[in-house]
Amino acid sequence: MEREAAGETRWTDLPIVCPHCGNHGQEDGPWTVNAWTPFKIVEEVIRSWIFSAEIDGEGKLFLRGDSNSDDVDWESGRGMRFECMQCFGEFPLPENAKVEIE
Repeated sequence: MEREAAGETRWTDLPIVCPHCGNHGQEDGPWTVNAWTPFKIVEEVIRSWIFSAEIDGEGKLFLRGDSNSDDVDWESGRGMRFECMQCFGEFPLPENAKVEIE
């Protein structure tokens, strides 16, 4: 998706309103200081690494992740929600929302 496509969205026509601050994507609203869209979609994705472990000189467990073994499970997403770019509060997507990530 191009930045221009998000900019063409008529946010105030949508049923997306932040329950924390009332942001509805009003043109030139306070959210414009923080981002170029009034809302973002947030999702938790699992990321994992192979690691080595040892006890350091102070007796603490020391873990060293291998950045070359980085594995991201993009299909594991959960907790999809909106983040308000005005107050940074989060709130759920409507139950009937369909999300497609390009």
